[in-house]
Amino acid sequence: MNYFNLCLFFDLLCSSNGLNILLFLIGTNQYERSIFEYLAQQLALRHHDVTTVKPILIPEEPRLVQPRLHLVKEKLLKDLLPKKLFQPLEQIGSDVPWRKEYELDAFNLPYWTAHNYSCEKMLNSNLMDVISKDQIDVAIVYAGNPCQMAIVHALSIPFIYFDQEGLTDETIIASGIKWNCGTSSGSLIAHFMRKLSREFDLFLEALAQSGTEMITEYVSARYRLMDGPINRMFSQDYEMRRKFKNGFPDVNWIKRNAEAYFLNTDMLLEETTLSLPPNVITVGGLHIDHPRPLFSPWNTSIAEAKNGIILVSMGTQVNSSGMPPEMVKGMLNAFAKLADYRIFWKIGPKLRLPGIDDVESVPSNINITTFFPQNELLSNRRTRLLITNGGMSSIMEALAHGVPILGIPLYGSNHRNLAKVQRKGMGLMLEKSQVNERTLLHKMKLILDSSRYATVAKDMSKEFRSRPSTPFESALHWIEHVGRHREAKFFRRQAQSVFLDILKTVYVFYLLSSITTRFVYCQVLSRLSVYFEVNRQLRAKKLK
Repeated sequence: MNYFNLCLFFDLLCSSNGLNILLFLIGTNQYERSIFEYLAQQLALRHHDVTTVKPILIPEEPRLVQPRLHLVKEKLLKDLLPKKLFQPLEQIGSDVPWRKEYELDAFNLPYWTAHNYSCEKMLNSNLMDVISKDQIDVAIVYAGNPCQMAIVHALSIPFIYFDQEGLTDETIIASGIKWNCGTSSGSLIAHFMRKLSREFDLFLEALAQSGTEMITEYVSARYRLMDGPINRMFSQDYEMRRKFKNGFPDVNWIKRNAEAYFLNTDMLLEETTLSLPPNVITVGGLHIDHPRPLFSPWNTSIAEAKNGIILVSMGTQVNSSGMPPEMVKGMLNAFAKLADYRIFWKIGPKLRLPGIDDVESVPSNINITTFFPQNELLSNRRTRLLITNGGMSSIMEALAHGVPILGIPLYGSNHRNLAKVQRKGMGLMLEKSQVNERTLLHKMKLILDSSRYATVAKDMSKEFRSRPSTPFESALHWIEHVGRHREAKFFRRQAQSVFLDILKTVYVFYLLSSITTRFVYCQVLSRLSVYFEVNRQLRAKKLK
């Protein structure tokens, strides 16, 4: 009886300290949801009442649907998109990554349309009524879908904004991070041009978040296709008009009023001059769990590799069956020449490569697969290299386990992420337009044959692992802090108007243009004076 009372006491104690936490899951595929599902599961195991909202944008095959998370309440939203809207989401991974030109926003375009359409269905469902009954203490929303922020704001729930792509311009402006516009490496002119380019990018993002509809729709496709329509959707809703007498606020204003911001990156990758506000926290590597033992066929394949193993993964949203045949041929030929290495190449959901009739006929040192346990393989001491498109989750796993990177950026934020890796000396980057047998093999040998990159990667890993708290523990502290106080008490800065950033940038551009104009004017005046002086002297000689 005493034992029963003791158990009951501890159970009541845990439940009294637990928080009601809401997480929105990404509605595309299981791999993209992995970070948030891991976070939800770990929070639930620490006696918090966790609820996940799982909007299904792309219908899942029944065989691929994983069991529900243990101790987590799941609100599943099915059939949010018609076929004409979810088909582009299925096809985009076979198209945009393999286009000749590198594109920043092309991959996001069908997602913006999908989020816009699905938001209307979520707003007109009973989702908000169901969430309000759960008395949520804190919500965690992911970057790229303002509908979640509008919902939690309508329900007066404090929220944490999670940038899963690392540190994007959108988050820099929203969180009030001091603009950090480039490094001092390279020539003075190159540094100046990089700084000017970054300043202009941030200036455009500040305009996009300014809330002035005429301007934002002109400069931002994101606002035109997603933010603006979702704004109008909530502003025109009958229940929202009743609750918000002065009108529903702009979603970018809501974004700037998050209690905290989680960044899926680490200060080891960022500029040393980067200064983060107290409520902006790096949690890169949060999802990295303890590696599990490797069984057959992985352990036997690794043991047979003379010089170690190389992992090739182009991301969870990329379908390698859309890769140009000449690129496939170049990569296979390069891999075949590294016969002393075992190469695991993950190519996506379909076990098919253009120009290859049978994937079983590839050279014997290459294993082509639809899946491999990336975290476990990266943690293996015989792993020598990761070839990746530059997703932040893969970069953080490589950093945590001390594996150098060869990056092939395909779209979006890939290029900026891999530029950080290269700048820190943890790896190299190869543009997708330059990928062929010769260039790929050359870059791989530069990393494999030199201890430089492996040493930097190991040193960064040691620093990452020697910290007193893990990324998950940092995230847990902030989630519990915001949940207990219903705000980032003592730490949150007052959201400032982005017009200050805009005015600052306009002033900088005005100053630079004034200096440039004056410099050009002086140069032209000097050249003209020399020209006239030479002509005067020539005329004087002729007169003599």
